[in-house]
Amino acid sequence: MPIYCRPVSLLATLFCLLCHTLYAQPIVLNNPNQTYFIFENCAAFHVKPEQKITLDSLLLHPDKYPFSPITQKTIQADANQAYWFRVQLHNPTSYNYFLRFFYASDMLVKMYEVDSNRHVQTGQIDFHGASTPDLFQRGQSILPLKIEQGQTHTLYFFVPHMGIPKLHMGVMSSLNLAKHVHYDDLLNGLGNGFLVIVAIYCLILSIRLRDRDNLLFALSAVLSLTVVLSTRGTLLEWPGQWPITLRDNYGIHVAISSLLNLLFTFSLLQLKQQTHWLYRIGVGLCLLIVFFMVVVLSIRLSGQDDRALQTLLGSLSAFASVLFNIVASLIIAVKGYRPGLFYAIGQTVFTISTTLFVASLYGALPFTFWHRNGTVVGTFVQTVFFILGLTYKVNLLKKNHEESIREQLRLTQENQHLVENQNRVLEEKVEQRTAELKASQAQLIQKEKLASLGELTAGIAHEIQNPLNFVNNFSEVSTELVQELKEEAQAGRTDDVLAIADDLTQNLQKITHHGKRAGSIVRGMLEHSRASTGEKQSTNLNALADEYLRLAYHGLRAKDKGFNCTIQTDFAPTLPPVDAVAQDIGRVLLNLFNNAFYAVHERGRNPGGLPNVQNSNSYSPTVRVSTRSEPGKVVICVRDNGTGIPDGIREKIFQPFFTTKPTGEGTGLGLSLSYDIITLGHGGSIIVDSQQGKGTEFIIELPVP
Repeated sequence: MPIYCRPVSLLATLFCLLCHTLYAQPIVLNNPNQTYFIFENCAAFHVKPEQKITLDSLLLHPDKYPFSPITQKTIQADANQAYWFRVQLHNPTSYNYFLRFFYASDMLVKMYEVDSNRHVQTGQIDFHGASTPDLFQRGQSILPLKIEQGQTHTLYFFVPHMGIPKLHMGVMSSLNLAKHVHYDDLLNGLGNGFLVIVAIYCLILSIRLRDRDNLLFALSAVLSLTVVLSTRGTLLEWPGQWPITLRDNYGIHVAISSLLNLLFTFSLLQLKQQTHWLYRIGVGLCLLIVFFMVVVLSIRLSGQDDRALQTLLGSLSAFASVLFNIVASLIIAVKGYRPGLFYAIGQTVFTISTTLFVASLYGALPFTFWHRNGTVVGTFVQTVFFILGLTYKVNLLKKNHEESIREQLRLTQENQHLVENQNRVLEEKVEQRTAELKASQAQLIQKEKLASLGELTAGIAHEIQNPLNFVNNFSEVSTELVQELKEEAQAGRTDDVLAIADDLTQNLQKITHHGKRAGSIVRGMLEHSRASTGEKQSTNLNALADEYLRLAYHGLRAKDKGFNCTIQTDFAPTLPPVDAVAQDIGRVLLNLFNNAFYAVHERGRNPGGLPNVQNSNSYSPTVRVSTRSEPGKVVICVRDNGTGIPDGIREKIFQPFFTTKPTGEGTGLGLSLSYDIITLGHGGSIIVDSQQGKGTEFIIELPVP
């Protein structure tokens, strides 16, 4: 071989060796307990924007698309960059192997399994999990491989939008896969279960105590839990469309969770009371998140692709809320508010764990078990410190409440002493005022009695005048007859003496009759003026009503000679006697009769000044008194066609000191005393029925024994 040909041959041999290295060194799956992270062993091909490369193109023209090892090529995390990746796997064992993606981001990854340039199967991983009908495999982002024992297959991966610089995937045997899924489920189950228990407990506390802090924390914990489960893909294991819909609205989901976290921060740290300017910044941040949520939602409802905006909204809202929460809690903690310290520690730990997760996601740290589950650990620690903050706040409020109660007890005791002193002073004054009131009341009642007695006296004077006139007239006539008797006796005319003696006897009988009549009137007056003994006796109400009716009428006529009134009586002849205090019942009847005569007298004097009354000369004053017997009671009715009682004051007429009469004509105690006598003294009732301008009727009901 010529000397100049040796370098060329050497280069060709080296190129063939390199090519053989790229294709001939598959990953040997000889340990079923090992997880093979295959991305570092992949070869990559960068797809230019103008290129459209399919799997058939790669298989038919392998020399046209040179793949470079990942270790020799920088993968750019750019959503506008597309890559093909390739790796070979050899299975010398009898185990079935699976490809698992440890983090299902919003990137689309299409997997093609090839056996000796023959396309075996296609799989896909995207935001909705794995393209498999098995719900568990879909949620866990697992694609089954068809590498039989002794076979070597090539896996091609196409990523049209390289959002992160690494594909976190591993090949596992069924045995190893079950073990890793078990560990993941155990950790996530403990963390998420703890969060669920805490959320339920806080929700119960918020309902029982009506506490806003616990309610907001419970809601925030539930939303945070759904975000974690959605991110991990656990919700995709549930049947139905709702888990996919929830992941499609991932940004809005995270934004709502961030809003609840901010509201919980406002409430727990008492930002509005502690730092008003910081509270205003937080409110502005909430409004900004709501605004972007509305924008993203409107874009989604219009049918446009909002995946990038959803990711941006979720990332920015989460970052902004966490940053604000840390700054706010540190400021509040510096002011000495201890719950702020617990809150700051919890938020800081969560932020650090999330940062480690993101760093491992982008390749800055190894994507280990604890790194990829950092959000679960961070959420767990954050929840513990949040609970400590809530507990401390509750204890602080309880302590302040107990101090407030002690202060209230002290003030209550002081007030109690003051009240006792004031009560003693007031009791003394009340006793004094009560004595004065009783004296005044006795005087008023006596005045009413005297007024009633005055009206009765006028009637009695008018009644007694007639028998006195008869007595005087017959006395004068008898004096003349005595003188004639003497003359006839001296003259010896015995017949004339006897005749004169008979006339004198008749005159004396008439004098005796009218004297007894005057005596009975005087006795009735004395009985009315005396204080009632309160002893009930069998009483004839017909006779009592008739007597006091005449006395009332003559009393008014004594004041006004021109007064005339038609009196109608309808006394039931079989009216049974009742047990009553006759003087008290007579006083009641006299008061009602006087009011009736007063009403018809006023209407007769001024008929045109009353509503519903026409000025007519045909008005005839009438007072009607009737009695009747009903089962278990007797009824006395006093009706007049006088002025009537206005509706506005009808309910007040039985109140003490209320009167419609002009000043000096009534004390306002007549109907009040009458009401007490009938209802309290005799167990009866007194009812009024009146129409203004037409008349009034009082109905008295008294029980019979």
